[in-house]
Amino acid sequence: MLVGLLSLSTQGQGLLQRGNNARDKGLDGLAEGYYRQAVDTSAEARMQLGLLLQRLERYAEAAQWLAQADTTAASMTALAECQIENANFTDARTSAEKAIELSDEADSALRSSAMISMALVNCSNQNFTNALDWIHRAEKECGATPRLLNAMGVIHHRRGNDAEAIRCFNRALKIAPSNTDASFNLGAMHCYRGNHDMAISVLRKGLKQENRSVKLYYCLGWAYLLKGDSQRATQCLQTVLDIDSMHVNAHNRMGDIFFSKGQYNEALDHYRHAARIAPHLPEAQRLMGRTYTETGQFTKALSHLQRATTIDPSDHQTYCQIAELYERQRQPKRAQANYKRAARLGNEKARQWCVRKGVAY
Repeated sequence: MLVGLLSLSTQGQGLLQRGNNARDKGLDGLAEGYYRQAVDTSAEARMQLGLLLQRLERYAEAAQWLAQADTTAASMTALAECQIENANFTDARTSAEKAIELSDEADSALRSSAMISMALVNCSNQNFTNALDWIHRAEKECGATPRLLNAMGVIHHRRGNDAEAIRCFNRALKIAPSNTDASFNLGAMHCYRGNHDMAISVLRKGLKQENRSVKLYYCLGWAYLLKGDSQRATQCLQTVLDIDSMHVNAHNRMGDIFFSKGQYNEALDHYRHAARIAPHLPEAQRLMGRTYTETGQFTKALSHLQRATTIDPSDHQTYCQIAELYERQRQPKRAQANYKRAARLGNEKARQWCVRKGVAY
């Protein structure tokens, strides 16, 4: 048995080395294949596979493999970054804290990245003072890197200072013109501001630099969707799913396209995929609730909407949808209770409803 184990370990090391050689030559597909053959016997192969998938922007699967690697500062730093990309901020905090704990003073790049992840976690909770404190600590470690500038831009955007956010993203692009995060963030900013043509221009320029970027294709698809060009949106989103079948947002947006066409079964298929991939996010549950409401299946709709509020009790959009559902069922007291809760959480539509009805919230 011992001889067999040694042989298996040797084989795993050989596959790992082949994977590393292929990766160094830019043969990502070949490297991925070698790493996958070695993951059962090598924690290092699991880490290298996770790092490769992270670089290819396949963050959901990358996080799965990094979580199974040995617990080192490098693996925890990369895991936190992937969890941030997947909007899994609770787990990202734990991973980033562990990365900082494991790193030493010589690991300035790792420490800085983990601190940036901590900043983004705090930003997600609207704790902007702590977020900026982590940013300043990260800058002391490694200077104004593109990732740090992108994080600063995100924080400024969440605080309502879009002009400063755009300056941060442009600074990141000046340092690294091929930085996909900066192109993505700029494109997203223009989408939020309703400048869809500008977003499309920024994202297409980014794709000239990185023509296999999943996040740029996704954001471009979103921009086309907002512009009303569902054909081009579908093409972009399908490209994303061809590269990364676990891309949660692409499944949700594809579901939205099918929903808009009245193809509800196809929409539900995509929403279910998204819910399986990211059970920690409420959006897919909310979208399934909307779809079942549209088809008159109110019991199923309510079940999914309530599941969304269990995942995120602060999700004001879902409470507003629940209120609308109760209105359709002619249950005014329950509708009012949910409109009031949505209004207290900041939902503008619910607040307008309360004002029209003379209801204090």
